[in-house]
Amino acid sequence: MNEIYFVRHGQASFGQPAYDRLSTVGERQAELLGRHFRDTGIRFDAAYSGALRRQVQTATIAMDQMNGESTPKLTIDADFNEMDSSDQMMNRLFTVIKEDPELSEQMKHIHTDHGAIGRIFDVAEKADMMPVQIDTRLKMAQQFRERIGGAIDKLVRKLEDHKKVVVFTSGGPTAVALRRTLDTSREQTVRLGWELRNTSITVLRHHQDQLWLVLFNCVAHLEAQNDPDLITYI
Repeated sequence: MNEIYFVRHGQASFGQPAYDRLSTVGERQAELLGRHFRDTGIRFDAAYSGALRRQVQTATIAMDQMNGESTPKLTIDADFNEMDSSDQMMNRLFTVIKEDPELSEQMKHIHTDHGAIGRIFDVAEKADMMPVQIDTRLKMAQQFRERIGGAIDKLVRKLEDHKKVVVFTSGGPTAVALRRTLDTSREQTVRLGWELRNTSITVLRHHQDQLWLVLFNCVAHLEAQNDPDLITYI
């Protein structure tokens, strides 16, 4: 029996020219996450991160707060990256939001309203702002699910029994892992993805070739600060 901790990256820089980097808030979230792992005695036998900058930054900052020699070496695995078209869409949206009053209004709530990013994508899709057509996106989504599934299979094959591993990744890969665990529909999976908060912890237990959900979207390390501005979704 093994446990896999999926950690979503800290707040990224949506609304800036380059999305793929942590904001100041994101750096603080990652620091608090690492302290939470340290103070609660959570130790990992292996640590993985996707190759995107915001994922690696989150992993590095969090692990720096943990107990030095007892912290495993971070393994970078690009298979845990977000869907390839996601960052393209985020950067493209940045260039058009200012020109669309409806998008601009939603942008005011983008960091703290879990539904705002979904509404922005809905508006953008209807306005034909997305960089690829629907059939291409569906094909890319299928390839993405296969990539994440393969990454999980590869990870669990490497683990001995009774191990605990952390994966610093993004909302998309975590949602795909949940779809595999809970057998959710595509629509339900997308909704789960929108709910995931920055540096949230989702824990899956792997036993007898099955995944079981243990913890979902936990940000106790942020809630303990009594600062609503630390609870973000982008």
